[in-house]
Amino acid sequence: MEKPSVLDERERRTWEAFVTMRRDLEAALAYGLARDGLSVSDFEVLARLSQAPAGRMRARDLAEAIGWDKARLSKHVTRMSTRGLVERREAASDGRGQVVALTERGERVMAAAVPNHVATVRRHFFDLIEPEELDALDRVMTKVNARAAGHR
Repeated sequence: MEKPSVLDERERRTWEAFVTMRRDLEAALAYGLARDGLSVSDFEVLARLSQAPAGRMRARDLAEAIGWDKARLSKHVTRMSTRGLVERREAASDGRGQVVALTERGERVMAAAVPNHVATVRRHFFDLIEPEELDALDRVMTKVNARAAGHR
């Protein structure tokens, strides 16, 4: 049976709630990170680098990990470099690619930002969700993310 071309009332309500939640969470995260002098995009880059071996990643791998194209990453890394948060290096393995590396200043900024960021995430997300809801939400997000990843 083919699905209707419009959302039913429950689907519309759920979709609108999701869109509102995404928008408001993004705003809360942005506000929280701004207190530490970071944007949400800065934090995404720094978080990935913080989790990478030796605090560095090939630029193409970093772009893929955060779902950006290479041009967007390049422009953002340039802005972050001027603030001393990251630096570009040639890839030692082949000399053709570039590596983005966390600087000491980037590490310090990240260390200061993480506790505030985690508190914001808990206050606006995890504190509102029961453990059994969390498991269900995880299953739903995993399915949606897997489908959406095919369109990047």
